[in-house]
Amino acid sequence: MNKKYSPILTDTTKEIFFRYLEHVDLPEIDYFAIGIQSSLTKSSISLMSRPEWQKHFNYNQYAEFDPLRKATLNTTRNFIPFTEIDYSDNFGKEIMHQRGLFGIQDGIILMERLKHHNYIVTLGTNFSRFNAFDFLNTHYDGLKNLKCDLIKIIEKDAIQFLSKQISKNYD
Repeated sequence: MNKKYSPILTDTTKEIFFRYLEHVDLPEIDYFAIGIQSSLTKSSISLMSRPEWQKHFNYNQYAEFDPLRKATLNTTRNFIPFTEIDYSDNFGKEIMHQRGLFGIQDGIILMERLKHHNYIVTLGTNFSRFNAFDFLNTHYDGLKNLKCDLIKIIEKDAIQFLSKQISKNYD
């Protein structure tokens, strides 16, 4: 079994995440995910606002081939619109198609890059005329706050995950 990706399963983290999202008002955005990835092991954990998509993503072991995840690992950018991601192979195209079937057609990725790990906030939409740059310009301050808040929500899980990744790197 590939262990490049695991969902965050901590009940309190999930409860706080979903309660927080009830109060977020971002027009056009109806999907949220927060994750952390280790730059050392290329492994990641995340929490997604669509549990059915998270289960499908994990069950089918999409992580290693996911174009969104690949983009975050292979660039230094902190803002990545879905439309600028290269779906480099047929499997990547199929993952994006599957994501669309779950109502995540378009969106943006916001990154917080640190020395050995990255926090990733993914915002998705099924809105057909989504413009990532207009959205960023309109909601810039709110997006900065959202990113900080979501990082705080998964902080305990992130610390636990990172300590395991560091120990794996020294085995």
